[in-house]
Amino acid sequence: MASRPCDSPPEGALAKRPCADNAQADEASLTQNTQPAKQPFKICTMVGAPFADGQGLTGVDLAPNALRKANLKTVVERLNWKFEDEGDVEPCDITEAEAGVVKATTAVAGAGGSPGGLNDSGITTVSSIDDPPEDSSATTVSGTGSVVEDSTCPYTGNVRNAPVCGENCRRVFEKVHSAAVQNKFVFTVGGDHSIAAGSIAAVLKARPDTAVIWVDAHGDCNTPATSPSGNYHGMPAAHLMGWFEKSVKGFEWMDDCPKLPEARLAFIGLRDLDDMERVMLQRSDVACYSMKDVDRYGIARVMDMALQRIDPDGKRPLHLSLDVDACDPSVAPGTGTKARGGLTYREVHYICETMADTERLRSMDLVEINPALDPTDAETMHGDDPDVTG
Repeated sequence: MASRPCDSPPEGALAKRPCADNAQADEASLTQNTQPAKQPFKICTMVGAPFADGQGLTGVDLAPNALRKANLKTVVERLNWKFEDEGDVEPCDITEAEAGVVKATTAVAGAGGSPGGLNDSGITTVSSIDDPPEDSSATTVSGTGSVVEDSTCPYTGNVRNAPVCGENCRRVFEKVHSAAVQNKFVFTVGGDHSIAAGSIAAVLKARPDTAVIWVDAHGDCNTPATSPSGNYHGMPAAHLMGWFEKSVKGFEWMDDCPKLPEARLAFIGLRDLDDMERVMLQRSDVACYSMKDVDRYGIARVMDMALQRIDPDGKRPLHLSLDVDACDPSVAPGTGTKARGGLTYREVHYICETMADTERLRSMDLVEINPALDPTDAETMHGDDPDVTG
């Protein structure tokens, strides 16, 4: 089994961060952190992907419009960027009878996520990817991380709502790719995390050397053969890496898309993995940093290690896929798959700031925001941005 990247950081891999030990250094540090990062282009294109079919709750489809109403355009333009809103991707018109759609459960505030840190399939959360499953012998796993299985026929019933998810992701792919080839920063707002299959596939086609930081409480690396729930929002990373042994109805378009190499993917914030998903990640070349690693090293060192792993020469375009359930529920309660013990407000900000500071961040997903589960917070604090509403 390959050793994990964060257990023994390579010598020289971590850049030392200078301490500001005088007023001049403090002022320089403050200036650096408050100025927008320089980019080779200054156009942010928003693509709304209001799709909820990859999991079991409605409400995530409301997120793109919620961000618009919260004055996203104003905030982006204040950073001297041009903001282009491509609107929402039009949902596919496959009928429920044709697609075999499983109706989503209506979201109710306070109902999202399982109590006591359980995921939607009832498997107990873990603090580290190194925690072994109780029994990993039930399924044979190949050295690349995929389950060995018969590949002569396509998957059928083990991906819920597959035709709808697949077609919607294809439409996301088309819109994101159109913006990416024009050298624009593409900001895709879900929707559940299934939409990353479309957005990241599009970015890889436009910018083949792209490396990905995936911030999430969950691995999203199940395959149809290992998923306890069949929900596709727990599978897109595996699909992008080519771990599916067979085609999925509705996702046939992905068969010819570039695959994301395992060594160009890093997870940050993991703490809720399914048993076989954990085994597959352990046997892969994916860089995995759990909340235990964040506690042990601090978020700054974790970011240094993650970027060093996926982009050792500091030249690759970067994509950030940010699932809000990576945050602790006290920070982001409005999501359907909450897991205790997540990233703090400052830690998730630091991840975004560090990605921007590389000047190689080219695209981003923001997913699993569920306004239907988000409690109203009327409290304001000093320093709050008056342009941000809602």
